[in-house]
Amino acid sequence: MTRVSGSTYLKVQKAPPFWAISRKTHRFVLKPSAGPYPLMESYPLGVLLRDIIRVVNTMREARAILIEGRVYVDGKKRYDEHFPVGLMNVVSIDVINKHYRLVTGEGVLLTPIEISENEHKLKICKIKNKVTIKGNKIQYGLHDGRSILDGINAKVNDSLLIEVPEQKVIDILKFEKGANVIITRGDNTGKLGFVEEIKDGTFTLPKRAVVVIDERRIELPVNMMIVVGKNNNIPIKIR
Repeated sequence: MTRVSGSTYLKVQKAPPFWAISRKTHRFVLKPSAGPYPLMESYPLGVLLRDIIRVVNTMREARAILIEGRVYVDGKKRYDEHFPVGLMNVVSIDVINKHYRLVTGEGVLLTPIEISENEHKLKICKIKNKVTIKGNKIQYGLHDGRSILDGINAKVNDSLLIEVPEQKVIDILKFEKGANVIITRGDNTGKLGFVEEIKDGTFTLPKRAVVVIDERRIELPVNMMIVVGKNNNIPIKIR
């Protein structure tokens, strides 16, 4: 028979560098399925449970708790060990009654941090695009693949503080001078800074921002950062 789809596994050597997994124990590792995050910016849920959070010892155990519906991502049960989880996703495991948020760490693209019960329904999402749809309504496309129809006044590159899984917008974090941002790529990955100046894009250059990080002024493309607060007021735990 012909193969219907591609492989669901990766060679360990080809896994993203930030995956904190053993490179010698196994030859293959789970591959994230197609979804809201690309391969190089996500973990498969099974790998996160076994190798990163380490709530299970084997992939068999990971599949068992997933099939039983004991694992939630952004408030929704997920049953597939290949499901991709990425930046700002909240993973809840009711077996141990703990919640983890995936954030950008110092020099690490993704790392889980434990958060409190009070925060597990809160999530920050960056607005990647906005379009006008039927009925003259505005639809906002967020960085995690979700879309929101809401009577809000936001712009591309702003962030939304939302409540999941209802997708209720609690606050708009504007991309403006004084905004606190986290760098999500490059040499300054995981650094927290604030926007000092915003520069419009040109035909050859993308929109950029001058960000102050550890008393250093750095000019970076806007697509390398996400707004997480303003004037050092950050509504959720990111460290």
